[in-house]
Amino acid sequence: MKTQKENYSQDISVNTTIEKAFVALTENIDLWWGKTEKPLTKVGDEFTVSFGDANWSFRVTEFEPNTKLTWECIGGNPDFNAEWIGDTLYWNIEKQNDKVKISLLQNGLTPEMNCYEICNRGWNHYITKSLQAYLETGVGILAFEG
Repeated sequence: MKTQKENYSQDISVNTTIEKAFVALTENIDLWWGKTEKPLTKVGDEFTVSFGDANWSFRVTEFEPNTKLTWECIGGNPDFNAEWIGDTLYWNIEKQNDKVKISLLQNGLTPEMNCYEICNRGWNHYITKSLQAYLETGVGILAFEG
């Protein structure tokens, strides 16, 4: 595994509950990131997040309610998105005083990738703006201007 400094990572502190944060990452992905076809309920679940014709497919490899969730990228379309195939996305949720800290580490998303700049900006938007807004107000900010 590459070190965290080489891979994309982002943390936010949110006024929410750990339960609501976990539901956002398993059942309500479409309310803060992209369209999905079904909720995540267990290890082995596969799902696709899509933006029109562009998409990424994932398999859940770790599912610990209200604590952690791990997704392995198993598909991507078009070729630009296929760079993620084989990446592992580690989500962690923890209570910190009166807030909830949500952390993402995408092992494989490094500055050497062709998509790094746009993916970095995209994740920064979807995590620090859309996910945070969704958890604090109930409405995500889905529009991203790459």
